[in-house]
Amino acid sequence: MASVCFTVIRDLPLPADVVFGELIDWRGHANWVPLTRVKVISGDGGPGTEFVATSGIGPLALPDRMRVDELDPAAMTVRITKIGPVLTGQVHLSVASTGDSTSRLTWVEDIRVPGVPQFLARPVAAAARKGFQTSITRLAARLAAT
Repeated sequence: MASVCFTVIRDLPLPADVVFGELIDWRGHANWVPLTRVKVISGDGGPGTEFVATSGIGPLALPDRMRVDELDPAAMTVRITKIGPVLTGQVHLSVASTGDSTSRLTWVEDIRVPGVPQFLARPVAAAARKGFQTSITRLAARLAAT
C-alpha cells in the first residue's frame, strides 16, 4: 500500500469567500472535477457530512468515500477524512485572501492507496497533483464565468 502525499497551491483571481463557497459545495465538485460525480450520503455539508466522489468511467471508476471532520467558514479551512473502502487518509483545504479580489487555494492530500507499491507513490502523487491542478483551473474558469 502506497502512502501518497501531495500539495497543490494556486493563486486565483477570485475573492476568497467565493472560492471557499464553491469548494465546500460537495455536490458541485462534479461540475469542475473531470469524470466525477458526487453523492452526499448524509449531513448538511458541514462537519459529519459523508459523501462519495466517484471518478472515472465504467469499471475503471473509483469511489472515494469521505467525511467532513472540520469546517471553519471564518478561517476558510476544511479537514476531510477519506474513509475507504479504497482510499484512506486526510485532506486539508484552505482558502486565504491575498488582496482585493484574489485568493490562494491550498489543497493537501495525505492518503493510502491499496494495491500500489510504495516505490510508485511519487509518480502517483505527481499524477494526482496534475489532476487537481486541472480541476482547480476548471473551478476558476467556472467561477469567473458566473
